[in-house]
Amino acid sequence: MDTAVIDARNPVDVRDAALRVLNEHLGPDITRAFMGQFAGRGDFTAERQRWPDESIDEIAERLKKIDAQERTRRR
Repeated sequence: MDTAVIDARNPVDVRDAALRVLNEHLGPDITRAFMGQFAGRGDFTAERQRWPDESIDEIAERLKKIDAQERTRRR
């Protein structure tokens, strides 16, 4: 697939293009080993339930506070 036709907003297009490049340049064994690093481990559902129930705005506000604290600490 030519890079001009890859829709960077489409994760399937991006994944397919990346796998194609890996396979062409590194071969199927290395590509498989690389992809194996991202195989699911653990229980995502249980982990997700432990995440705080925050809106995007709340998360952004929390990150702004952390950023401000870090900037103050560096002075």
